[in-house]
Amino acid sequence: MISPISPLHQKAEKLRESDKLLDALKLYEEVIYKYQQEKNHFDLVETLGGRCLTYKHLFLLSNDYSFRNLAYNSALSSLEIAKYFKISPKIHRCYFRLGEMEMLANNFLKAEKFYLKAFLKYPKEEAEKGDFQYHLGEAQYRAGKKTEGLRNLLDGLKLIEKYESVTDSFVYHVWRSGCLMRLGELTKNKKYLLEAQKIIYSDPRLIIRKRQIAALRKTCCL
Repeated sequence: MISPISPLHQKAEKLRESDKLLDALKLYEEVIYKYQQEKNHFDLVETLGGRCLTYKHLFLLSNDYSFRNLAYNSALSSLEIAKYFKISPKIHRCYFRLGEMEMLANNFLKAEKFYLKAFLKYPKEEAEKGDFQYHLGEAQYRAGKKTEGLRNLLDGLKLIEKYESVTDSFVYHVWRSGCLMRLGELTKNKKYLLEAQKIIYSDPRLIIRKRQIAALRKTCCL
């Protein structure tokens, strides 16, 4: 049964994806409160993941530790609540968010452990599992495990591409462009960055990706 709060939750997600981060945060707080009121801890855990991502983007814009700390605690809360209420279908996402938080702190070995847990617990074969795999590969590569990391980056890309026809076009473009950007940045191969740029500028919905590729262009001389 779909919760009556779901439209508000989806609106918060859209605001975040549109880079309207403060508006998204305000709405996430309302959604968290309302999910708790209806004892819907399943969707509450997912909402905490969205709040985590919002604070992550704010940290990347400001480099302010406060935002990184708030993002980390949102991710940790989602895992603790999922465990307490035995919401096993969400556990892999909680570990994935914690992996992202360790990446923000440059704790690549810790990130690898969380990403590996997330990847191994992922329940089925689909494009999003490829997203999980390439993030694992990035953590490994940055931790010095370049051969293993590159393999997971490339295998993650293949898995994303394999399920293009059955994947929502927005998230497909987000995942594929994200993987290509990481490959381009880490291997210094401009073909990956050019391919990512082509995807990003062909889809007007990829607002945050446009900011990210612009920053990469400066550092990678694209």
